[in-house]
Amino acid sequence: MVSQGWRTALLLAQLALLGCAGPAEKAPPPERIARDAADVVDPREIVTLVPDPGAADRLAAAATRRGYALARRSRLGALGFDQLVFRMPADRDGPEAIAEIEALEASATAGLNHAYRLQAGAAGAGRVYADRLLGWAEDGCPARVPIGMIDGPVDAAAPSLARARIDQKDFTGGPAGARHGTAVAEILAGPGRLSGAVIHSAAVVSDREDPEGAAGVDTLMLALDWLARSGVELVNVSLAGPYNKILDQGVRAADRRGMILVAAAGNTGADGPPRYPAAFPRTIAVTAIDAAARPYAEAPRGDHIDFAAPGVDIYLRLEGPGEYLSGTSLAAPYVTALLAGARLPRSAGAARDALAAEARDLGADGRDEVFGAGLPRPAPACRRG
Repeated sequence: MVSQGWRTALLLAQLALLGCAGPAEKAPPPERIARDAADVVDPREIVTLVPDPGAADRLAAAATRRGYALARRSRLGALGFDQLVFRMPADRDGPEAIAEIEALEASATAGLNHAYRLQAGAAGAGRVYADRLLGWAEDGCPARVPIGMIDGPVDAAAPSLARARIDQKDFTGGPAGARHGTAVAEILAGPGRLSGAVIHSAAVVSDREDPEGAAGVDTLMLALDWLARSGVELVNVSLAGPYNKILDQGVRAADRRGMILVAAAGNTGADGPPRYPAAFPRTIAVTAIDAAARPYAEAPRGDHIDFAAPGVDIYLRLEGPGEYLSGTSLAAPYVTALLAGARLPRSAGAARDALAAEARDLGADGRDEVFGAGLPRPAPACRRG
């Protein structure tokens, strides 16, 4: 049981957390955080980051004494963290557990194990238009840098990926479907796309049983650390979910290493809330448009949107005669491919500026909440003649 003194301390800590953004960037209002509290992979888990193994040892011992069970512990050396996942005691709720864990270890950042979902779904028939709309070279373009993916598994034997080299690590812990991940990889390195691409695929979610399969924030952190250790500087993230302090720390650590994260804006609708990691200022947020450059009806809007790219009725070979899919999941890899075919800037901010300088303005004059800076163009060597 939690003593009355501890409950008072926890209440004060929770009020302090609500009243001060601390190290987090662009956190949503408390009411939005509260509405997302149930969007988790496990309601009894708390994910915690500390800066070193010594802090991890101290926290593990102190939390165990308070009735927490240590479920998993990982060293995220490339990001500069140790990650601990605790199961909270039965008499604590999420906010109480977060405040208690952070009170036990001053260097700790704790949060719920939020869920991050794939952002693509079936679509009606359309036509092949994406490369023409972007002005992408008909014969494709050589990849100049390796590409990371945080997504579902990729079918490395798919005929459409014959020209790519796939280095894959599975974080799902079991059998997984490869439809979504293979679709994203095909947009990056399929016929007429990037040639000679090296893709480091972090498979964090299975879409075999659930087309909108989810990954926990702890799994996203493991994937991000693996990509950092692999030397990847450009990462496509076609998942989206709630704001989370743990993910915030991970994105900022990746940015300090010079990693550029291109992320799907989400499929929560025009009036839906911003989704993360796309809404973090240190990522490049991509929304979806159709063949007429009209906004995708399911995409959220806001000042965090950076660019728009094809993402409605996208034809993909996948299996058999192929199929059409829609979603911001499919728009993000088009922007990732544009960056991979160019001389890569050293930060997400520099990459954003470089793409915006030549983007085709869409909608209202200038940057707006629907299209961001507009439709980016390929580097000169990758442009259609």
